[in-house]
Amino acid sequence: ACTRSAAEHGARILPYHRVVGLELHDNRVVGARVNDERNGEELEIRADIVVNAAGAWAGQIASLGGCVVTVRPGKGIMIAMNHRLVNTVVNRCKPPSDGDIIVPIRTVSVIGTTDIQVADPDELEVTPAEIEEMFDEGEKLVPGFRKARALRVWAGARPLYTLDDVADPRAVSRTHTVLDHAKRDGVEGFITIAGGKTTTFRLMAEHALDTVCEKLRVDRPCTTHEQPLPDSEDERFYWLGARVQAQEPVPGSEEIICECELITRRHLTEAIARRRPTGLDDVRRRVRLGMGPCQGGFCIYRATGILHAFEHLDHQAANASLVDFLQERWKGVQPILYGDQLRQARLDDWIFQGLLAVGHLPE
Repeated sequence: ACTRSAAEHGARILPYHRVVGLELHDNRVVGARVNDERNGEELEIRADIVVNAAGAWAGQIASLGGCVVTVRPGKGIMIAMNHRLVNTVVNRCKPPSDGDIIVPIRTVSVIGTTDIQVADPDELEVTPAEIEEMFDEGEKLVPGFRKARALRVWAGARPLYTLDDVADPRAVSRTHTVLDHAKRDGVEGFITIAGGKTTTFRLMAEHALDTVCEKLRVDRPCTTHEQPLPDSEDERFYWLGARVQAQEPVPGSEEIICECELITRRHLTEAIARRRPTGLDDVRRRVRLGMGPCQGGFCIYRATGILHAFEHLDHQAANASLVDFLQERWKGVQPILYGDQLRQARLDDWIFQGLLAVGHLPE
């Protein structure tokens, strides 16, 4: 929704591009060099002001401009459970600690999280001890939590910003800071927004752009707090019954591609037509494809065929996208395999390895 809103306001979005360098001229950042990780093509971008909003990677980007920004990536894991075990957020009123909150999201409940300082935000390992801790803490919040079906586990990195040497990541403030490198480091045309969290990202953007406008001498009030993101204008963005209601007027009128999330062929084709995705993971982020109990077991080969039929991917790219999707799903499933989810994973393996021979697809 954020990228779509930005595009509607004139932004050019470059997914799968990694910043490999900043262009400096007379102590001023005048642009960036980015590399397309799909084909290796390098692109140079010029700008009056460069904003470093790279989150846990902000320190790495700042170093490309000769600036030091102390970002301490804090790893946290979360586990998605099969049902909405609660219908409102359940949190313990105590100092922040591991596994102290359960949040209902769409059709699942998510428990989290841990907080462990890591050296590299690209290297986040989920350990058995962390998973056990989540289940133990979940049992305290919702009795019987351990008996529920865990769908997958994942890890992310918080962009903790501090000038102090703090041993406990939870002692680091979650507030954000806008750094003007002209005043701080003598490097013009370069700003970093560090710290913060997703719940405050629009306020972070407002504060960063206030600094940009000041440097560009633009006198215009920010309106982000008044504008809903695309697809949320009717305030029903998280309404669970929307897809069910859409099916009821003419039962059987649309083929269901993903039974777990009630994604129809129309939902899928609209997402593909609107976004022109690079692969199946792009589609997943748009419509929750493959995010239910089967983790893509019953839907992803259908979706691959639809994506291929739309001619957005040739057969080599479609096959590669299918394999990549399954590998990414496996990363999140493998650490929490037990009970029903273990049986589901075995069935998925029979489907893709035994029936579809996914390990021997033509390249």
